[in-house]
Amino acid sequence: MILVVIGISSCSEADSEPQLLNGILTGNFVEITPENNRTTLIFSSNNNQLQEKRISDGDNPISRTFSIRILNDNMIELSSNEADEMFPRIFHYQIVDDNKFEIGNINQNDSENTIMIFERN
Repeated sequence: MILVVIGISSCSEADSEPQLLNGILTGNFVEITPENNRTTLIFSSNNNQLQEKRISDGDNPISRTFSIRILNDNMIELSSNEADEMFPRIFHYQIVDDNKFEIGNINQNDSENTIMIFERN
């Protein structure tokens, strides 16, 4: 009985561990659609972080860092500790090929249904 409890406990703990980034979600990517070269995404597999660098209309580019958690069914959760983002946001992504992927709109200034396409830099 004790072995069963330990087994169940260790399985549930393993499921809660963050999955490491690998494959397509590593390295530097540049937005090609809807606006070419507007946003750069840098995925870091060392600490499961995503750095977003975006050219703004003014002189100050925007740079934010998110913690990433990979979910099932091509979904990722981005968590930020910035004051304007109190809750994690969940996005669907689709791998196009080894150097390109699509993701739901991470740029809050675009319309809600915008699909962004990024290509490895």
